[in-house]
Formats: sequence, structure tokens, C-alpha cells
Amino acid sequence: MPELPEVETVRRTLEGALLGRVVERVEHLAPHLLWPASVSPLEQEVVGRPVQGVGRRGKFLWLELGGRSGRTERVLLVHLRMTGRLLFVPEGECWPQAAAGQGPIGSTAVADGRHVHAVLRLRGGGHLVFHDVRKFGRLGVFPPEALHSLLPTGLDPLLDPLDGQVLRRRADGRRMALKALLLRQDIVAGVGNIYADEVLHRARLHPAQPADSLSAPQWEALATALRAVLSEAVALGGTTLWDYRDARGRPGRFGRFLAVYGRWGQACRHCGTPIARTRLAGRTTCLCPRCQGGGWV
Repeated sequence: MPELPEVETVRRTLEGALLGRVVERVEHLAPHLLWPASVSPLEQEVVGRPVQGVGRRGKFLWLELGGRSGRTERVLLVHLRMTGRLLFVPEGECWPQAAAGQGPIGSTAVADGRHVHAVLRLRGGGHLVFHDVRKFGRLGVFPPEALHSLLPTGLDPLLDPLDGQVLRRRADGRRMALKALLLRQDIVAGVGNIYADEVLHRARLHPAQPADSLSAPQWEALATALRAVLSEAVALGGTTLWDYRDARGRPGRFGRFLAVYGRWGQACRHCGTPIARTRLAGRTTCLCPRCQGGGWV
């Protein structure tokens, strides 16, 4: 699933391509893609509106759509879920080639017309494609004031003030394992399995350590690692392991710098100890037993 760095990379790519563009028509709209509570019909709500901004919080992404008032009157809210992609295809380019990107990794990285579930044609040429192999992604149109009830309530490490004290207060004395804590979108918005493992390794904290056992310096180390790892991943366009591409079809480059995720049995880049694999919070979890030691089980 695309996590915060991947969604932020898509946001930045779309912002550069879509600002000021007007939606001319909607094509190939699959009913399963629509949010049940969204304003309907979608075509009526987006056609003729200019894109005034592209926003993100956690793993959610939205287009701000203007109207006659000059203000944002609707938001097109998107969640990519497991394998969703938003792809901007300029006039004259064929979307399958744009979706395949550079150096596809694995067969599912090659775009297939069967998996296009919405196309937004733009005035002046070009279009925005929603492509999703597993059909879990969702989009819907809402009034902007509805966003607060639809978005995750957790701290966004790249948008909100975040330090050790803030993070400790948000954890509110919970005894759950740190890995489970980081995956809670009502505590930290946007972190998934990849970056939870990477952040905990950077902070030198064991994934199974109970959150209520952390010292003040450990909370500060965790907050610092959250900001640093996510910022570094955004700078490299996110992590492509299989399906993820940015809005121009390009894979992320952070994967080559992963410290622990997906590297079980390989040497820790910091100390040389073989990376271990266990299961926490229902997820495969990778860690360095030496760098993140502590005897937590």
C-alpha cells in the first residue's frame, strides 16, 4: 500500500501538472470506485471546475475544485489503498506507456486497460487516469467542509508540529507495542508497514517494546526518526517494491536505502548483524536484533 511518502510524491507530481486545469469530462467511471457517501453524480460535480490545489493528509489525497465563486467548492478525495495509481498523461502520450514507467518491477507494474476505472479529460489536452489492479481504491466528491470528518485524526509527521512530548501525549499511556502504535492512523497518520520498520530501526527501538515504557529521550528519538525517514523517502520519490509509481509513471528510489524492511537474513547496514523477521500487529516485521535490542517479546 502506498504510504505517506508515496502519496506525497503523487501529490507533488499532480500539483505541477494540474493546477489551473479544468475538468472537461469524465470517462470509464466504475461504480465500485465511488465512496458510498460521496456527492452524486460525480460527473455533474467535477466537470467544468478548475483544479485550484492538491492536498494530502496521511495516505489521503484530494483535488481542490473551484467554481464561480472563485473559492474551492468541491474536493475530489482519493485513497489509493493497496494498488491504486493516479497517473497524469499529457496530450499525445498513450496512458499504458505512461503507467508502465521506467524499469517496471514485476508483472503487475505493467499497466493493463482492464484496470482503468476512471479517466478525467482535461481542457486543453491530457487526462488523469485512476488505475487499480485490485480494485480497492476509492474516490468521491465532497464539499470542502466535510474533509475534517473523512481524514485521519492522527498526527501527520510532515504537516503537524511533532516532537517527543507531542508524540507521547498522543500515545496517551497506551501499552501497545511500538509497531502497533505507529500503524494506528488516529495516532500517526500515513505510516504503514514499510516506514514503521524503518523508523523504529532509525530510532534504535524494538518494535515489540511497549509504548508506555519509553523514556523522554526515546520519545524524542522516535519523533526525530519519523520526520527524518519520511522526509528522506519523499526526497527520493517514495519506495517501489512492486506496484507503486508516481503520477508520471516513475518508480520511487528509496528502496535501495531501506535499512531493515524486506532485508531479513541480510547484514544490518549499521552493525552487520543479520536482519531478523517476526510478526507483530498482524504484520511481518523486520529489525536488527543488535541495534534494536532490549529483550522485548
